Amino acid sequence: MDSDEKVLGAVLASCCSQAIEGVLLAAELDEHYGVTVDFIRLLDANAALAHSIVQSPQQMLDALETSLLTAQELVLQKHPQKLSMAVKPNAHIRLHSIPYSMDPEQHLLNPNICNIGSGHLGKLITIRGTVVKAGPVKMFEAQKVFFCNKCKHKFLLKNTAEVSGNSSCTNYELPMECPNPKPCLGSNFKPFDGAGATGYTNHQELRVQEQLQCLEPGSVPASISVILQDELADSVQPGDDVEVTGLVQADWRPLFPGARCDGTLSMKACSTRSISSRHRAAAAPAEGLQDMFRDFWAYHADCPLKGRNKILASICPQIYGLFLVKLAVALTLIGGCPRQDDAGAHIRGECHMLLIGDPGTGKSQLMKFAARMAPRAVVTTGRGTTGAGLTVSATKEGGSWSLEAGALVLADGGLCCIDEFECIREQDRAMIHEAMEQQTLHIAKAGMVTTLSTRTSVLGVTNPSKGAFKHGGSCAGVAATSLSGPLLSRFDIVLLLLDQHEPNWDRIVSEHVLQNHQQASQPFVRALHGWSVEELRSYITWAKAANTNLHMTNDAEQVILAYYQQQRRAEERSQAR
Repeated sequence: MDSDEKVLGAVLASCCSQAIEGVLLAAELDEHYGVTVDFIRLLDANAALAHSIVQSPQQMLDALETSLLTAQELVLQKHPQKLSMAVKPNAHIRLHSIPYSMDPEQHLLNPNICNIGSGHLGKLITIRGTVVKAGPVKMFEAQKVFFCNKCKHKFLLKNTAEVSGNSSCTNYELPMECPNPKPCLGSNFKPFDGAGATGYTNHQELRVQEQLQCLEPGSVPASISVILQDELADSVQPGDDVEVTGLVQADWRPLFPGARCDGTLSMKACSTRSISSRHRAAAAPAEGLQDMFRDFWAYHADCPLKGRNKILASICPQIYGLFLVKLAVALTLIGGCPRQDDAGAHIRGECHMLLIGDPGTGKSQLMKFAARMAPRAVVTTGRGTTGAGLTVSATKEGGSWSLEAGALVLADGGLCCIDEFECIREQDRAMIHEAMEQQTLHIAKAGMVTTLSTRTSVLGVTNPSKGAFKHGGSCAGVAATSLSGPLLSRFDIVLLLLDQHEPNWDRIVSEHVLQNHQQASQPFVRALHGWSVEELRSYITWAKAANTNLHMTNDAEQVILAYYQQQRRAEERSQAR
């Protein structure tokens, strides 16, 4: 066994020497530390060990935890700063990123959350999802000191109970005989009640849901409970996209006489990695698509506006015209560049857009198409939404409170579409002021005080409060809404969609609708009209990644300055604008 520990320790020292050095240089001796181990690097260093972890995950993870002390000693001996280092007894292996090539069958080691079943019980898997609920950090009894009632020898045992939402479970496997090097043949053991006899660690339960951008239309997102321990607890917040690697276990409910035995599947996390909100909405487009986008703009280098118009023609092609509205939707999805000066003042880069118009003008169609184009989008309606559903709610389970993310938090880094915006109650509208302008949510509920990120673009759709309206000035539509001035000022773009009842316009629109219906069964004809939704989504991701530090030209600044001054001088302007 000692030789196996040396072999495993040598493998760990070669795979993650930098992470071990960071642990050795840490100041606190009794704190919990994680040593990150990339599964791909481990596979390259020792393929047999990697396959053994897949076949017997619990046994091999325990062996790696034990051999981590040997790995620390090996790194310590060869390091030039070994006098300032110390071996940490509470270091843990954090294995992540199981490669798809190691899957013996589809959806076994890298399943979608909806595909996790009883066949994954006891397996080490990697999932990706969004944290929708985070419970409070509790205390978990990890180990306890026992003593022999005959010779008074003390020894330490670890709690072997399966970690679940109930952090008070304990299960200590007592030895058959006293482990004293001088045998006493004692078999009666009792817990030691002295100082430091019991070791505790942090414990937290999360609820991880499937990523919204990975769902099929109309499907209900599945979720699973994830248990975090030690330094992993309180490392993520509701709304974060995470990659979790851990063991699947059964979480049995309390048993009662005559009741049916029931349980659910949960995960004990071995590692959690939060994906950056700026890049988590979607992976980079394929190289072939990136080449297509570069060639497209190279072809239209002489007249970029023609290239822009071709892209806009692909946005919501079932609706005729509305060129300015489609341009505003595209700019809202791509967004701008956030700024932060030396004083710490932050200027958001995300744009908020409000569509005001008569019924039947295509507002909801544009909103739904924008949600399909966005790499990450949440769609809700104001009629069935509360302030807590938009921001964050506090729920109580088992005597403790936890935070559950709302629509704006889940859409962090993407687009939040709110239909029937005027139906949101007045007291609920005030809750989204900070989320839209400051892009944060300061929460103080049920004794929990925290700050969540809401770096999302909001696309609101509303009907005028007085029905159809006529042209009456630049702010006629703004005056017709029931939104308050402070909330209306959060929207950067406010557009009016009017049903003008013109015979020529009605004839053109009806011909366009009939033509689209006739070509619905001809994909080759429809493919000539422009880019597909998938290509538009990839283009938005590519454009946001390629233009991270844009600067406005002097001519553009003069145009915006003149327009702003003109709007301020207008007599009929709204006070909110």
